[in-house]
Amino acid sequence: MFRRVTVLVAGGALVAGAWAQTGNPNDIYVTSDAHHEVYQFERNNPWNHVPGNYAGALGGTYSQVFSNASQLQSNSPYLGAVGGPSDNFFIGGFSGLIEIDSTSGAYVRTVAAGLRLGPAEAPNGNIVIGGPTGVEEYDSSNGNFVRTVNSVGDGLNMYAFNGNDMYVSRWSDSGFGVQRYDFISGTPIGATIPIPFGPQEIGFGPDGALYATALYEGAAFVGLWRYDFGAGTWSRFIDTSSLTGTGPHGFTYDPVNFDIYLAFQTGEIFRFDVNGNYLNQIAFVPTKLTDILFKEVVPEPATLLLGAAGFALLLRRR
Repeated sequence: MFRRVTVLVAGGALVAGAWAQTGNPNDIYVTSDAHHEVYQFERNNPWNHVPGNYAGALGGTYSQVFSNASQLQSNSPYLGAVGGPSDNFFIGGFSGLIEIDSTSGAYVRTVAAGLRLGPAEAPNGNIVIGGPTGVEEYDSSNGNFVRTVNSVGDGLNMYAFNGNDMYVSRWSDSGFGVQRYDFISGTPIGATIPIPFGPQEIGFGPDGALYATALYEGAAFVGLWRYDFGAGTWSRFIDTSSLTGTGPHGFTYDPVNFDIYLAFQTGEIFRFDVNGNYLNQIAFVPTKLTDILFKEVVPEPATLLLGAAGFALLLRRR
C-alpha cells in the first residue's frame, strides 16, 4: 500500500530535525534474526546509530537499541512492513508476526503466531502474511484476522504489491518462482515468473521493475537482481561478490533520492545510487542482518508515473 503524504523538500533533500531522535520517520531501521533486535540509523552522512530505549545484546555502540528481544518476543525477525493508523512496524519472523510501535520500538501485539516470514502492506492498508491457510490478511489497526486471500504457499511467503497485483515468492525457493495474483479475488494472473536463485526479499523499484536479492548461490549470483517484464528476463543489477561480507538479505530505497540500501547477512549495510553504482558502506552491526526499511518509503510504480514531472509530494510504500 502506498498512502500519500506531503513531505517538505529543499534543494532536493528531506528537511529533517537538527538532531536524531528515537523513532524518527526519516531514519533507517535494520532487523537481526540472530539477536532478535531492531537497530536505527540516521539517513544522512555520517549515518550515526541512534541509541534506543531498550538494552541491546551486543553492548558497546549497540548497548541501547530500537527494539530488543523482549519487545520482539524473541521472534527471530526476518522481513518487515509498515502499516496501520500509526504506521507501525510489522515484523515477520520464524515464530510469529509482531507489531512494534514505530516511535518507541515497544511491543504492541502478536498479530499471528508460528512461521510468518515476509509481511507486506496490501492496497487497502491491511497486512498480508503467509500462514497455515495460505495468503492471510490481517487488519492493521487491531491485528484481527480478516480472510484467507487464497491457499497459495505458507509461512515462507514473501510479497510485493503493484496496485492490486500481488506478487508472491517464497524464501530461498527458486522452484516456486514469483507468482502474480489479483489481491481482491485471489485468482492468478499470467504465468509464474521463473527465478534462477532462491530470493531473500522481493520488491518493486521506482522504475517499475521487480527486484530480488540473492545470497546463498555463490559469487555468480550474490547481489540484487532486476526482472524486465518486457524481455521476460532477470539480470544482476548490483553484483556484491567483491564487497566485504557474504551478501544481502534485505534491500530498500531511500524515499528522497532513491539510493539503494542492502543489509548483509554478515552485518554490513551498503549504499548504492539508483543506477546501482556503489557509494559507500554506511554501517556495520556485529550480527546477522535480515532486512532494512524506512518508515517513509518510495511510491509504488504506478504512482511514480503520475509524478514524472517532479516530486513535490513523496509517497510511502510497503
